[in-house]
Amino acid sequence: MADKDGVADIVKGIQADITTIVRGEIELAKAELMPQAKAAGMGAGMFGAAAYLAITASTLLFFTLAFLVAMAFGAAGMGVLPALVLGFAIVTVALLLIAGLLALVGKGKFAFKKPALTIGSAEQTVASVRSAMSSTTKEIAGRPLVERS
Repeated sequence: MADKDGVADIVKGIQADITTIVRGEIELAKAELMPQAKAAGMGAGMFGAAAYLAITASTLLFFTLAFLVAMAFGAAGMGVLPALVLGFAIVTVALLLIAGLLALVGKGKFAFKKPALTIGSAEQTVASVRSAMSSTTKEIAGRPLVERS
């Protein structure tokens, strides 16, 4: 009985040591990764601001293009308001056509295939486990029960 208590104490000690080591490693990883995470967050924020400014700049570029088209119609003798309407309409339709084309091409890129290798590997693993369980069950069923005293 004393021997079992000694083994139990050793196992408890090992569990405590492993817990302490794992907690220490987690704290070390946190301390090491926190500055990197903060820097990545700052980088993501700056990237977002750059994207916002790029979208705003492209909007202004499209307005400029629309005004240039309107000026061309105005120079051709069209009135100011009709020239503006036609210029903005042409640029809007052109942008919508480009957006539609990009959407159609992008839709074709979303065709996902089944992960055949992963599915095959998983099926083999399940078959192996079932086979091992079946053979172990048959082996255990063939053994006589041993009485404990």
